[in-house]
Amino acid sequence: MYDELKSLIKNSKTCLFLTGAGMSADSGIPTFRDRDGYWKNFPVFKDKGLLPQELASPASFRKQPQHSWAFYEWRRRNARKNIPHSGYHVINLMAAEIFEDSFVHTTNTDGYHIISGMSADRVTEIHGSMWRLQCINGSSCRYGVRNNTDVPLLEMDENTMSALTMPCCPLCGDILRPNILMFGDWEYIENDIQLNHFDDFLSRHKRIDLVFLIGSSSQIPTNDYIAKRMQQYGSKIITVNPDPSSAMVCTPDLFIKERSLPAFQAIAKILNLL
Repeated sequence: MYDELKSLIKNSKTCLFLTGAGMSADSGIPTFRDRDGYWKNFPVFKDKGLLPQELASPASFRKQPQHSWAFYEWRRRNARKNIPHSGYHVINLMAAEIFEDSFVHTTNTDGYHIISGMSADRVTEIHGSMWRLQCINGSSCRYGVRNNTDVPLLEMDENTMSALTMPCCPLCGDILRPNILMFGDWEYIENDIQLNHFDDFLSRHKRIDLVFLIGSSSQIPTNDYIAKRMQQYGSKIITVNPDPSSAMVCTPDLFIKERSLPAFQAIAKILNLL
């Protein structure tokens, strides 16, 4: 398998990295769509019967902002406590030393690709970032989207998972929320700059030679459909995922049934990058 992997990489000039929750999992970022793992981190929400889909919505920020903000504040603190694992740095080295042109399209909101050192103009965070805030009133407020990397951002009671203070919009006085695409979210403000960078990358090439589909979830197959479309135009697809069901949407040319960290550690050895 690794001989085929090396050949695919060496024969490619352009590469698109599509990363999902499995990419961050090896850095200690929980995959919140795993009910058991989610409730293990938030037993108080289990007692209340609250799932992440219920907390991660504009409706919840209006109805129970103390719990929604506690949920996202915990995620900010957890992301700051941890760091991008070495697999991120392998991707950065591949982008710098192996491929003539490459790009990262991620559904993760932890900011780890940029934090790890990938140039910001080579990353699109399609579901937003926990390190950006917007007003709960969306584009109807002039606040727009602003960076905020403060940790802690607010005071919270971890026993009840309730925010004791909340960030408020300096313009309209309403609650600020993460600039993250939530469930049932019509107020999310997209990052046009990042979207334009991705469009520019695609427009520079008739075909992307190689696509890595990493840690994607079949529950939210955003990247899977991008990989499938790229494959139709001739791209070779390498899937990195320990879950066989991750090949349901896009059947890869090469399937590495590994977590992201050991997979990219092996790739680094094959390419003599580390």
